[in-house]
Amino acid sequence: MLKKVLIGLLLSGVAIADEWAPKGGLQQIPIWPSHSPVLAGGIRKLEDPESLSGKPVTNVSNPTYTVYAPKKNPTGTCILVFPGGGHLVLAMGIEGTEIANWLNQAGITCVLVKYRVPYSGCYWDSKLGKHVTPKMPMALQDAQRTISIIRARAQEYNIDPHKIGVMGFSAGGNVAVLASTNGLKRSYPAQDEIDQVSCRPDFAIPVYPGHMTMRHKNQDSRALNTDIVISKDIPPTLLVHAKDDPVDPVHYSEVYARALKKAHLNVTLKLYEQGGHAFGVRKQGTDCDQWTRDALAWMRQNKFL
Repeated sequence: MLKKVLIGLLLSGVAIADEWAPKGGLQQIPIWPSHSPVLAGGIRKLEDPESLSGKPVTNVSNPTYTVYAPKKNPTGTCILVFPGGGHLVLAMGIEGTEIANWLNQAGITCVLVKYRVPYSGCYWDSKLGKHVTPKMPMALQDAQRTISIIRARAQEYNIDPHKIGVMGFSAGGNVAVLASTNGLKRSYPAQDEIDQVSCRPDFAIPVYPGHMTMRHKNQDSRALNTDIVISKDIPPTLLVHAKDDPVDPVHYSEVYARALKKAHLNVTLKLYEQGGHAFGVRKQGTDCDQWTRDALAWMRQNKFL
């Protein structure tokens, strides 16, 4: 199963062995200084023989972000995008650059985050036959640091520092959830003046998010994953999911939406009958093709556009 998922991501535009680079002369900007102790823990290479046989191996030890600015009618809104890939690889095409193109067409600045992989968040260990949560939450660290950087450089990037959202897909959707539930609690010791700037996103759009229940703590339970702490500080959230998703079941989003509603927080759950998993913004002729229009409408309704 893992092999099939990774190969599917590979064919969809996955970064292989960290060879991905943006086109059009855009720059990858390091998230951390090269001497940062946060990077000292490092990343270890993917060693799973089953995964290696398909060759979709990544080793993103120096995470970066790339700014995609709209060419026409900029709104000042900015969204950080986190591709999926099970915290093993990154789907930089279907859940990265293609998302940036769509957001730019809507006048939204996209910050595409190439966060550390593998093993930077909860992942399936095929050797142990169970889910493993790493001691160092590297993906969350990269997300929080990037939010602070973008907010600190808001004027430079021509964005509104109060309209910075996060959007993620699958494992990246979980990163978006963790970033929005840990906006006031940084997951690493402050490194410099950048880390004095808020890392709380102003809104969140997790799309078919993964790792949302206690199944990922290896328990037979649909209860919300205890890594996700509900508080009044969680920003407005739009959850997007297809009911026929065979990888990250729809109840992942339903469980989170119920928890937010119970806490009287601003949450909207958009469910679609068909779409499967990893649909990104590609049209399939199903009702989930509408999610991009629904997301823009939600942003306008909540005054983020």
